Amino acid sequence: MSISINDVARVAGVSKSTVSRVLGGGPVSEDVRGRVELAIRQTGYRPNLQARRLRSRHTGIIGLIVADIRTRSSRR
Repeated sequence: MSISINDVARVAGVSKSTVSRVLGGGPVSEDVRGRVELAIRQTGYRPNLQARRLRSRHTGIIGLIVADIRTRSSRR
């Protein structure tokens, strides 16, 4: 079973949105940031980048279509 942001929030004793702010570098007190970072290490939480990309609708992937890469200009 994978660890969720909710699990980290429960261990740290904060809300899910607070964990999200810490992960995003947002404004939180140093005490809270420390508790959340400790909970992240204790639980082994890793953000699901695929889920984040789906949610944001930004994959970070660029497609390139090339008819023939062996053109005269590329042989030089």
